[in-house]
Amino acid sequence: MNTRMKLLVIACGIAGFIFINTSFLFSQNKPLPQWLKMEQGIQSYDEGELGSALSIFRTIAEDDPHYANVHMWIGHVFAAEGEYKAAMAKYEDALSDERNFFPQSERINAYYSLVEVARRLEDWERMHTYLQAVVDEALIDPLPIERVEAMQSKFLNEGPDKLLELYRINDKPVRAAYEQLGILALQQGNYHSALQNLLLSITTSLSLAIEVLQERDPEYVFIRYEMNPGLERFFTRNTASLLKESKEVLHIKEYFNSIGLYRQLYLLGMAMLGSDAEEAAKEIWTLVATHSEAGKWANLSRNQLGSPSLEVLPTVLHYR
Repeated sequence: MNTRMKLLVIACGIAGFIFINTSFLFSQNKPLPQWLKMEQGIQSYDEGELGSALSIFRTIAEDDPHYANVHMWIGHVFAAEGEYKAAMAKYEDALSDERNFFPQSERINAYYSLVEVARRLEDWERMHTYLQAVVDEALIDPLPIERVEAMQSKFLNEGPDKLLELYRINDKPVRAAYEQLGILALQQGNYHSALQNLLLSITTSLSLAIEVLQERDPEYVFIRYEMNPGLERFFTRNTASLLKESKEVLHIKEYFNSIGLYRQLYLLGMAMLGSDAEEAAKEIWTLVATHSEAGKWANLSRNQLGSPSLEVLPTVLHYR
């Protein structure tokens, strides 16, 4: 047998050995690790195979009943099937004391899921309760009501520039809860609560933008234009400059678009109008109207500058 033939025989023998051993290993039906089962379940869910996903998640829940994440995913399946009351019960089950989330921050996602289900069921009282629960889950201590009132007072009296000079909020996971609480309050005609919560949401977003700009340029400062009470009281020039600079940074621009920042600013103006702060509201609408990237919210703001009215609120609340 020549050398080439010998090498071929040896190579075939090695390949056969590997194939047999690999087949043997896979034939043992060893249980998959939990994380891999979860990945399979989530993949089935993403592909619309809800029955398969539910079966996988229920198997995991039986093996590890304390694993809160899998109970939350069972809730997701129920919600996708339109079984909103069953989904709500499962989300609440996931949040019960005997369950443990990993990571713990997933608790906020469970509460946000409850918010969405309550919205679909038009259960506004529960929606408010769940949103408040998100705020209570804050990574930082929830803001004392006294501080919130002080922030609102400073904003109404001296504008967003002074507010952002004195106060910063960077708890990003909670921001959406503030926004939704504000919009829910607008729907219910509670303008004071709407103003507070929208202000907290917007302050969080602008604080994050300032933080990013400072990371990019250690010499960046938010206050560039002097705030002289002898000339004016409601200061917006520094905030306008922040918005202008932010659109030059792609991920800040995309973040502002994703959260509908200009929509929130417009609705903040509506809350201010309903709170008897018309002149200050006009300053906010002017801020929106002068930024082309605000799109339809710039046009809506110009309309309000001409003739401020709350009558359009039910309509614009449906705009995105």
